[in-house]
Amino acid sequence: MFEFEVQSLGRIRLRLGSWHFRTWRSYFMRLPKGYRTPETIYEVVLRSEDDTMIAQVGAFFDLSAAEACLAQYDADAQEHMAINYVSVHSRLEDWRHDL
Repeated sequence: MFEFEVQSLGRIRLRLGSWHFRTWRSYFMRLPKGYRTPETIYEVVLRSEDDTMIAQVGAFFDLSAAEACLAQYDADAQEHMAINYVSVHSRLEDWRHDL
């Protein structure tokens, strides 16, 4: 298994088999047996004036689907909406290794 992921300039991750290397703490580790890479979803949310989330409008595995959902609303509504990037883990043990 080989994975290379760039989340941002300061967060780069490399996986070679059960070894996991990244640019934030812990810098390297051996992944637990059965580790699964998290799924990425794109969540369309409604925000309040102070930028807190009020409600989830929808969640999609594809960014273009989330953008299409957002585009269905008029410009005034879109000012109070956003698309969040969310990683979903299948097990708590897997989540602990991606902190």
